[in-house]
Amino acid sequence: MTASTVPDLEALTGHLVRRGLIASPAGVEVRPLAGGVSNDVVAVTAPGFDAVVKQALGRLRVAEEWLADPARLDTEGRALQLAGRILPAAVPAVYDLAEGYLVIERAPEDWRTWKQDLLGGNADPRVAEFLGRALGTWQRSTAGRADVAADFGDVTAFTQLRVDPFHRVVAQRHPDLADVVERTVDQMQRAATCLVHGDYTPKNVLVSPGDRGVWVIDWEVAHVGDPTFDPAWTVGHLLLKSAHRPDAAPGYAAAARAFLDGLTAELGGAVCIDAGQLVRQTGCLLLARVDGKSPADYLTDTGRSRVRDLGRRLLTAPPTDLLDAWELLA
Repeated sequence: MTASTVPDLEALTGHLVRRGLIASPAGVEVRPLAGGVSNDVVAVTAPGFDAVVKQALGRLRVAEEWLADPARLDTEGRALQLAGRILPAAVPAVYDLAEGYLVIERAPEDWRTWKQDLLGGNADPRVAEFLGRALGTWQRSTAGRADVAADFGDVTAFTQLRVDPFHRVVAQRHPDLADVVERTVDQMQRAATCLVHGDYTPKNVLVSPGDRGVWVIDWEVAHVGDPTFDPAWTVGHLLLKSAHRPDAAPGYAAAARAFLDGLTAELGGAVCIDAGQLVRQTGCLLLARVDGKSPADYLTDTGRSRVRDLGRRLLTAPPTDLLDAWELLA
């Protein structure tokens, strides 16, 4: 993940004082955290206070120009609050959301991202199953709810940060796939089924030592939409790791199965996951991570070629079952 910068310290501490979160600027310590490409994220400690503070960037930290509305920070805060009411132990608590700042609970120092485990070849199926069950709970609990649809009906940030730089860039750079990509986008945009996280990936999963606790973070593009999007991104990232570390591919495949089994069990038929759309979404993701605006930086040239071939295969000659993708990963 990309290191954040430290925001205006006077403005930050002044905000925390005004909101009653700290008593004074004295004794405040601010440390930048890894915030990906779209946010400034800092750890803030002060007497009686320990939290993470986020500010959304208008221009993302990538080589190509990529602009997005900073108002998505409000969406993230409200989505965390909703997710926490449904599954309190699966997300950090929201302490405050105002004036362009999101203040949330900070994970203990010894927690790590699931991405770190996966890149090291360790794909614990217990973590994968937990993530599948958590996603299933959030989808089932928000499906068909008019209040959720009203609160999360805006897809501006999702379009700016996902559809345009991923799906539509893939369609531009693989013109022979434009029709199937647009069909995937059309189906996705027609769906308004349940809450979608929008970046349900290993970098946004924090895991405690011994895997006793798991948090899902970074809900900035949350919206009501297509239930295939989140599982496609989780399984897609396990496929990316399989291309990167073929020796560990069986473990990644087992984690994908545990994830999908947990999701299916928790949904209990309350939300329908379209198998064909799930495969297409995964194919779009794979191509986006090699030919989109935010390529996976850990892939070698060989790995990128394998991912590209698999992504194209999933869109042109898709298997019936997404898990069969591991057999196609040459």
